[in-house]
Amino acid sequence: MIERITSLANSKVKLAAKALDAKGDLFVVEGFHMVEMALEKGAVECVFTLEKTMKTDVPQYIVNEQILKKLTTTKTPEGIVALCHKQKPKELSSDHVIYLEKVGDPGNIGTILRTALAFHFYDVVLSKGTAEVYSPKVLMASQGAVFFLNIKQSKNDNPVDDLKELKKAGYHILATDLATSKPLKGIEVPQKMVLMLGNEGKGLSKESIAFADQAVRIEMDGIDSLNVGVAGGILMYELSR
Repeated sequence: MIERITSLANSKVKLAAKALDAKGDLFVVEGFHMVEMALEKGAVECVFTLEKTMKTDVPQYIVNEQILKKLTTTKTPEGIVALCHKQKPKELSSDHVIYLEKVGDPGNIGTILRTALAFHFYDVVLSKGTAEVYSPKVLMASQGAVFFLNIKQSKNDNPVDDLKELKKAGYHILATDLATSKPLKGIEVPQKMVLMLGNEGKGLSKESIAFADQAVRIEMDGIDSLNVGVAGGILMYELSR
């Protein structure tokens, strides 16, 4: 179905605009590449486009520049957005899991998700206090990785409760820490593991580090720490080897 919409007051436009913050069950993606990936995963509710329609059975709405601007966050939008529904999380099934404890920067989260997909960390668990993974900035930074990962939002107030559940499921917990850790090259890599990454400023909580099976660090010279997105990428690459 293809239909033209010309009013900002249209109920479908209002629904999509409200979903920009991704706080509910719906979210918005921008650009042809992201829309195509969302369509591939069956996540699209409808498409809004300036003129070029796509080969799909989902409803498509041709809109004007004013409406498109209301539904986008980029400075130079490609002329197409899709309203999508969030994927329901599944039980953890991969041997490699990423756990994010109160990571707040959308760019860092997007980078971590993109890297997780590249190095086969297909399950991602988010503690309370971690930024929304379906927000526009995370989606753009992740380059659509969210559609190919199993992302679970924790309901526990204390991250240690999450770690207890993961240990019970047979996972070896690796914490990232500068003070109490061993160099990454000096550890024996477990088959089933959870790699924990912490907040940009505070890192992981002391309780989480204490509960972990091992604490690891990246050996480096000239500086004492790395951005969490960069550090996560190095660790995932090394551990996946």
